[in-house]
Amino acid sequence: MFDKSHVKHTKTKALVQIRTLTGRSVVGEVFLAQGERLVDLLNDSRHFLPLMQVDGTVKVVSKSSISEASIMAKEPDEKRSPYAVLKVQRGASAAEIKAAWMKRLKMTHPDRLAALDMDEDVQYAARRACQKVNQAYDEIMRELRDARRSEAVRELNV
Repeated sequence: MFDKSHVKHTKTKALVQIRTLTGRSVVGEVFLAQGERLVDLLNDSRHFLPLMQVDGTVKVVSKSSISEASIMAKEPDEKRSPYAVLKVQRGASAAEIKAAWMKRLKMTHPDRLAALDMDEDVQYAARRACQKVNQAYDEIMRELRDARRSEAVRELNV
C-alpha cells in the first residue's frame, strides 16, 4: 500500500544570481537539499541546473556555461517559532494555545479544501500547513509539560 522505498527529502529555496560566460545575468530560485550548499549543487554530477524564475517558469541552465553564481537570499528556515505559527504570544495559557490551534486547523485542514474541490497542489499545500500547525501545537504543549515537570521537581527538592 505504501511505497517505503521512496524517501522524500526536504529542500529549501535559495534565490540566486547566475552570470554566464557570455556575461548574461539570470536571477531565480534553486532548490537545495538540507545542509547542501550552492557550491555542492553546482559541482554535482548533473550537467544542467533547473532555475525557477519569478513568474513560475523554469529555465534550465547548463552548468558548463556558468561563470559565477551567488546566493541572494535563502527561504526562511522552516524551524519558525511555534508561537508564530499558531499566532499566540509566548506565555499564553494552555486554553489560549488550544483555541489558537483549533482556529488555525479549521483554516488549513485539507478535508475542508477537498470539499471545495480544490486542485491537488492546493490540497498538498494545505496538508503541509496543517502538519506545521500540528507540529507547532505539539512543540508548545511539550514545552509546557516539561516546564510543569521541572517546576514540580524543584518544589520537591526544596
